[in-house]
Amino acid sequence: MVTKGFVLSSAELEHWLLDARRRTLALTGDLEGERLMGPRLAIVNPPLWEIGHVAWFQERWCLRYRESGSFSPSIRADADNLYDSSRIPHDARWELPLPSLKDTLAYLQGVLERVLEKVERESAREDLQYFVQLSVFHEDMHGEAFNYTRQTLRYPRPPALEEGPPPPVVPPARGDVLVPGGEFTLGAAPGGQFVFDNEKWAHSVTIAPFAISRTAVTNGEYAGFVGEGGYSKREWWSEAGWNWRLQAGAAAPRYWVRDGQRWLQRLYDEMVDLPPNAAVVHVN
Repeated sequence: MVTKGFVLSSAELEHWLLDARRRTLALTGDLEGERLMGPRLAIVNPPLWEIGHVAWFQERWCLRYRESGSFSPSIRADADNLYDSSRIPHDARWELPLPSLKDTLAYLQGVLERVLEKVERESAREDLQYFVQLSVFHEDMHGEAFNYTRQTLRYPRPPALEEGPPPPVVPPARGDVLVPGGEFTLGAAPGGQFVFDNEKWAHSVTIAPFAISRTAVTNGEYAGFVGEGGYSKREWWSEAGWNWRLQAGAAAPRYWVRDGQRWLQRLYDEMVDLPPNAAVVHVN
């Protein structure tokens, strides 16, 4: 069964598609040479592969999907063998005979043009409404992945983020709030809103009482924990966390660098002051 999404006009769907694509191209448009592949790491994909995968996913669900549940052939004969993430192991993605960047972008653009044409003709179809939205959200998630790939690999700040907003300032801490626990409905209920397949369906779970801070932990607060030796005190860590800390040799959050009496953080390929009142990131 195809889950219903928001019902959008053809103009709205077109805007969503073009906006997602604008961001994808902005985040990857300056990559060339070795940066299109990058080192083989467990936490990132080769950017060249990932661009093609975005095109493949959109084509598969917006153009190739049949009501029978089967799929028509791709406009690229090799697409399924190159970009199907459910069939291609992560480590194998660096060894694939990937098309050139020019050919990959042509595939990306060719798929989008066909989807836009289909939306113009058939936007009232429930399945197309859902799959277009799915492909947009999928592309936006890969936009996040392109960002963290650039951060991981010390690539320059993407041009799309040069005028981005500053990190939000966290209000002063106001202590914890007690959540009494009890029955909680987890998941999405059937209806008119878009849901991913792993959000289906709503069901009751029992939650034990717990307390949680009313505000996010700030960089400044977490720097106090680091400064007081929090990374060397076993009592503050779970067994799995402590084993990770020992294996990683971690003494502070990833990308933090001590500079005399202050902390800096690496942001893409630059070192910048750590904003004390922003929410701490890269901890879990």
